[in-house]
Amino acid sequence: MSVKRVHNRCTASMVSLSGANCPVGHTVPTPPGGTTRALPSPHSARTAPRDRIRRPPMKRTERLITDVLRQIASRDVVVLEDPRGSTRRLAALTYTALQYGFQYKETTRTGRLLQVRLVRDLSAEARERSAATLARLAEGRTPGLRPGTLKPLPDEAPAVSLLAARIEFDAMSDDPHRGPKAVFVTAAVVLTALLLIAAGWQSALLTGATMGVLFAVYLRLEILRKRRLARRLRRARRR
Repeated sequence: MSVKRVHNRCTASMVSLSGANCPVGHTVPTPPGGTTRALPSPHSARTAPRDRIRRPPMKRTERLITDVLRQIASRDVVVLEDPRGSTRRLAALTYTALQYGFQYKETTRTGRLLQVRLVRDLSAEARERSAATLARLAEGRTPGLRPGTLKPLPDEAPAVSLLAARIEFDAMSDDPHRGPKAVFVTAAVVLTALLLIAAGWQSALLTGATMGVLFAVYLRLEILRKRRLARRLRRARRR
């Protein structure tokens, strides 16, 4: 038992005038007149401030990985979110969950927020994969990612990239704001053209046509991007 702990025990109770119950260096002095002095109660000793070791705050990447591991250990459904809509970060975290015996379920979009759901896989292959991951974790190796980052190892990069494509494709398919965005942009084009009528019908027509073309190009690029992702996912399934 440390000297400090023994000292706390002694000062938490009444001691004799000679201080025989305390170790050397911690005797209670006898005040003038030979009367005893009451020492602080145990409650006051417990409430005394203690020096606590402040740990440095966790980095964002460490918090994300810790949250995933906590869900894996306690739930059968893992939910991953990214307020900025980063498919790269979500793919890396999804790959981590897959190594612990989970399988990808779906991706939903709410504005810029992306949410990925995974469920526990009860197949024998998933259990073997989870056991192998736990063994590597015991050796100090993270599953497929560089330590302290969300960057995949070179051997795992293709799998993480394919997961990012799957997440992006599902997010584009689940975009509930595509119709309202089209209506909003169309209304903006018409309103801008009406406001510019005072400057001349030619200026209004030119501005409206330009905005309409830009919006059409944006939709076309989005459609082409989705088709490329679909072709990539189909090729991956055939392998």
